[in-house]
Amino acid sequence: MEYIYRNLENIPVDIEYPNDFEDIVTETLEKPIIYNRFKKIAHCPKFGETFDYIDTIRKGDWLPYRGQNRTFMPHTCHPLGRGKTYLWMFYRNETLYFVTAYASWMYDGEEVSDMRDYTQIYIEQIMCISQEKQFMYEYQGAYRGGWVRCQDGSVYMRDKENVYNFVTAEQIQGTFLKYMDIDINFTDYMIKEAALCAKYPQIEFIKKAGLNEIVERKALKLPSYIGPNWRAKSIPEFLGITHQDVEKLKSWGMFDVDNIATYKILASQGKVKKHHIGLVKSEFCLSELYEDRKRENFVRLATYFDKQKKRMKEDSNYINHSIKWMYKDYLKQLQELGYPLNDYYRYPKSLKEAHDRISEEYLEMQDKKRQELDKERQTRFEKEFLPSLEKMCWRDSKYLIRPLRNRTEFNKEGRNNHNCVASYYERATDGGTSIFVLRKIGAEEESFVTVEIDLQKGKLKQCYGKGNILPKKGVKEWVEKWLVRMMKKLKRSDKATMKGAA
Repeated sequence: MEYIYRNLENIPVDIEYPNDFEDIVTETLEKPIIYNRFKKIAHCPKFGETFDYIDTIRKGDWLPYRGQNRTFMPHTCHPLGRGKTYLWMFYRNETLYFVTAYASWMYDGEEVSDMRDYTQIYIEQIMCISQEKQFMYEYQGAYRGGWVRCQDGSVYMRDKENVYNFVTAEQIQGTFLKYMDIDINFTDYMIKEAALCAKYPQIEFIKKAGLNEIVERKALKLPSYIGPNWRAKSIPEFLGITHQDVEKLKSWGMFDVDNIATYKILASQGKVKKHHIGLVKSEFCLSELYEDRKRENFVRLATYFDKQKKRMKEDSNYINHSIKWMYKDYLKQLQELGYPLNDYYRYPKSLKEAHDRISEEYLEMQDKKRQELDKERQTRFEKEFLPSLEKMCWRDSKYLIRPLRNRTEFNKEGRNNHNCVASYYERATDGGTSIFVLRKIGAEEESFVTVEIDLQKGKLKQCYGKGNILPKKGVKEWVEKWLVRMMKKLKRSDKATMKGAA
């Protein structure tokens, strides 16, 4: 087997390869058997041999060869490649070097009988981990400068899938990380953990204390909500709690990341008992506790929620889903209504009754506000836009066309014609669009066709009858002729205005 190494030009580190590296690559790379169905000849790259066969073979067949099932592919699938990422480590001058390489098997040649197959090995990353620095080099392509050093602290595997790991626990044991109990089962995490342990030697006693999870979260850049001091020299200093707190949590069987974080948040609000932690965790996730830690007394709130659940036990929907969210809605409405957020209002005897009562009051307030806004909007519409639209009213022997004049008319037109024109009220009264209604002569109060006009461009945007159905051809043509006539009228009016001003 021929091996071709890539990306070696100007490589920043003199790489050491594992023992039997090429043999293992050859053994582990997927290499299908290539065949020519016309000449009944096949080539096995794994064993480097060509052979004749008799049976019919089809593309993708999974057939036995030398005691193993192998994939068969026709020679017309040229070129064909099967790749895998390899990770290994070597130790030199108190520095761990993790190297990744992508190996790809290829073949060429017109005939199976004289086929040349080979393996290309692309060196992709070199991660350098010492107690002083943790960084990596990455090959980014010749057009991007080849080998590039990434910023300190940036250590990760580019390819995480389909990885063959050469690294062993024995290798780690021969380095300054020998007491860190590095997890070698997950390649990307192994490298991140190694870099973290090199940066923070304190991790040795952190792990021995049973706090591996907080190390994992740090390595994976996940929040712990504890705010640990990674330069600490003791567990209490690391966690930001007292020795007595540590012993208390251990005696409760709660010396883990989530419980410690919950305890710290609750302790900042008052005295914490064992059952408080479970009670609060049953109602809130850690992110909620952390974000609202300065606003809420979670023990009291969780106790209150528990009482409300028992009070509303007949309604399972509230028990299982709605208590917390109903409470948030209740508080929001209280604030907007201007109620004081004292204990009387914050913790009503019946949350459901209080919520229903406040919601009704809130809706009344919203209706009043909407009415006031509508009044202001309507006044502005009648002053700035409606007079011009009224000038576009037109009637003949068949039809009448006029603008919609207020919210009542918009709502009525929407109901009668089964469309969404009511939602256009705000835009229309702000001058963003223009809405007209077409009526039949003799039935002027009955909805017929709803029309939307872009007056800036002089274009008909929409023209629909009941249920958003297009009207008859003659109806739309009538509207289009009317619009042309009105746009000419408006232009003449503009010219006259300009002449008078001059």
